[in-house]
Amino acid sequence: MSASRTMRSLLLRFRGLFQQKKLDQELSLELECHLQLHIEDNLRSGMSLAEARRNALLRLGGIQQTKENYRDIRGLPLVQSILQDFRYAARKLSRSPVFTCIVVLTLALGIGANTTIFSMVNALLLRPYRFHNLDSLVLIWENRGTDEGFDSRWISPGDAANLTSSTNLFQQVARYQCRHFNLSSESRIDVARGCRVSTNFFQVLDVYPAQGRLFATDEDRPGSDQVVIVSHSFWQTRFGGEPGFLGKTIRLSGRNYTVVGIMPKDFDYPVPMELWLPLALNPAELADRSDLSLAALGRLRDEVTLPQARLGLDALSKQLAELFPATNSGRVLSVLQLRKELYIYTLPLFLLLQAAAFFLLLLACANLANLLFARMISRQRELAVRSSLGAGVVRLAHLLTAEILLLVLFGGAVAIAVSLWIVRVLHDSISAEWTKWVPGWDGIQVDRNVLVFAILLAALLALLFGFATALHIRRINLNKVLKETGRGASPARGRLRNALVSVQMTLALILLVCAGLTIQGFNRLAAVYQGFQPDHVLKFEVGLPDGTYTSGSKAANFFQSALHGISNLPGVSDAALASNLPASNVESARTLFTIEGRPTLPANETPSADLQIVSSAYFSVLRIPIVAGRFFAEADNADAARVVIISQSMARRFWPAGDPLGQRFKLGASDSSEPWATVVGIVGDARQNWWQSATAPVMYQPYRQTPRRTLDFVMRVTTNPSGYGSAVRDLFSQLDPETAVTEMNTLETEVVDSIAIVHVMGILMAIFGIVALLLCSVGLYGILAENVARRTHEFGIRLALGAGPQTVLNLVLRHALTLAAIGLCVGLPLAFALSHIMAALVFGVVSVSFPVLAELAGLLLVVAVLASYLPARRATKVDPMTALHYD
Repeated sequence: MSASRTMRSLLLRFRGLFQQKKLDQELSLELECHLQLHIEDNLRSGMSLAEARRNALLRLGGIQQTKENYRDIRGLPLVQSILQDFRYAARKLSRSPVFTCIVVLTLALGIGANTTIFSMVNALLLRPYRFHNLDSLVLIWENRGTDEGFDSRWISPGDAANLTSSTNLFQQVARYQCRHFNLSSESRIDVARGCRVSTNFFQVLDVYPAQGRLFATDEDRPGSDQVVIVSHSFWQTRFGGEPGFLGKTIRLSGRNYTVVGIMPKDFDYPVPMELWLPLALNPAELADRSDLSLAALGRLRDEVTLPQARLGLDALSKQLAELFPATNSGRVLSVLQLRKELYIYTLPLFLLLQAAAFFLLLLACANLANLLFARMISRQRELAVRSSLGAGVVRLAHLLTAEILLLVLFGGAVAIAVSLWIVRVLHDSISAEWTKWVPGWDGIQVDRNVLVFAILLAALLALLFGFATALHIRRINLNKVLKETGRGASPARGRLRNALVSVQMTLALILLVCAGLTIQGFNRLAAVYQGFQPDHVLKFEVGLPDGTYTSGSKAANFFQSALHGISNLPGVSDAALASNLPASNVESARTLFTIEGRPTLPANETPSADLQIVSSAYFSVLRIPIVAGRFFAEADNADAARVVIISQSMARRFWPAGDPLGQRFKLGASDSSEPWATVVGIVGDARQNWWQSATAPVMYQPYRQTPRRTLDFVMRVTTNPSGYGSAVRDLFSQLDPETAVTEMNTLETEVVDSIAIVHVMGILMAIFGIVALLLCSVGLYGILAENVARRTHEFGIRLALGAGPQTVLNLVLRHALTLAAIGLCVGLPLAFALSHIMAALVFGVVSVSFPVLAELAGLLLVVAVLASYLPARRATKVDPMTALHYD
């Protein structure tokens, strides 16, 4: 019974919050009725009208007091008080629009920047894939103890077979090979990206088709492998979501395959694959340990940790080296979590952006503290009056936090808009041709949890600031505050605000240095690629069907005919072939080599270099200069002695004291069966990709001596390169209708797309730097304006005693420059140290630059002078008589 009464009482109180006007009217009518009844009773007892009314009021306890008591009973006083505080805070903020806008924008930029960057980090680094138990999925690599770049990510078929049979580390291990397949449909040849995978590939990932089935265990045998599973996007874009697509036969690279499954819409591992076929290897290929040709993906057992897996693989590596010394000596199996696969490229960039966003948040907090301190000082007398009239700490804290919480709510709303806008800009500003290779890019969205956490943290800080201010008011001498004039701000508070301004200068310098060095690095990178003169170069890729071109000579003859046909097109000045073009965002193959006449080295000390397969005109098309020797000639064919051209960096590194021309080396270790190749030329260094050094050693071999089935074409033209697309496709259609021309684009577009992420990073850093400048300017202006207002009385005395306006102006400017100088003295060493860290992290894109440090420090000094000029001018215009009476 008591519980129901309590609930009814609470409901009535809650109802009273929304019907106050109506209930007040009813209460007034009821009290008036009671008053009249009492007056009538008193009149009947013989009292006069005045006496009867007075007695009735006394018996009711006073009309207003009774109303107040009743309101406390019928409503929720605490809630009503809070709502009243919020209404009062809203009125106060509306009277200070400049202060309100600055605080809201400061909060929005600090919260929005950090939320956006962490959302990107979450999507690209923490959760790039949506697989079950992602942390148990690992990539298994095999290397020979040397820096072999992307080649060190492969594993031999024979060693892959030992991973599950010889260890108890993995539940299952899948193997795969990715490549392009020529897709024949409706008299048209196109290219599809696909992988040949072991039949347990999808079970390891714990994903299943949206339609159809997985591969059967016996479909990995040669002759039984003509089935295919396709991606949802392949089905929709290539075949228009054709009903009954399951069971349909499609032709890939000259063979027919039956579609047995369609994967879910969000599955495309490895990105951006479109189809998966069984990896059918014959017994000899399965047992091969010499060819590192497969990628391996495993799922760790539940009880196995990553360090335990590494220890187990070390033991297996040693065991295989003892059993198969000819192939496995020096090889080491390693394991890496799948989600960390692209850390080498993405982690440095986003760590830098996250650090910049964090510094921006610190800068925003310092600016916010300055603004709130100024607000508190301006309201100190008001709060002292409230305290002297009986307002307690809690009541003052409610009043202060209501105002700050409103600012936090407004700032949070703007932060959401800022975050959504930045994410949309990032999505739209980077080419889909680049982002399709980045796992998790399509999953970038504003992280609600991070946003809520940031807003709640800001709200908590607001509450703490409100209570701290209220406690401070309770501790101060109210009589002194109420008697104080405008010069009453304490020296301690002045020192704290000065310190905050210096901190702002320090953080602003660090952010500006990050931005300046990143932008400088991007411009330098773009200039490096401009050395190729890419604006008049068209590039495309051609892959030959396996079944038709069964030998290297057939492939070489086809490409030779294609080069001849392209070179004869009107307006084409030259054409060439390459295995990997600059700005492709794909690492070149790295190979070991042995120099003739030098001592035999262990496998982990054998030199290595990037390997490029090119035609003779490659260097002239891309404007790579010859330093010594000659280019490849037509006579450098399969029947001629092997020749090679090396980069200038390779010559300096491996022949530092001699002339490499005429020297011989062979690919592989000293016991390799590869033929010796003679160095016939040295060419200038060319940067392959933005994350690689331009001075990496590179060797070039003629394509006719080392033929490939898939090569890139580059052709230099005198007019717009985009206009040659149809002529090129017609030419290849005449040469072989089964051959597809893909990835056609201008080299200039390739360059822009390849460094898009660095460009975006530079833009974001520039935005952070501009915001840092604005926040620093606002903070410095705010403290100097408040300082001038506080020292008006002092300036009046100085002027009255004969000081000139220039003296007062110098006084204010000196104060501003002192604060700026302190911040810069702290910031310059920190910025210098940070620039070294950036140079080490961001793959040589960023380098330490003393001119940039000096220019940005000078810029901040200029900003300090400009921010202090207006308050300083205001100080010079003070009327001495007015100032001496200033309160």
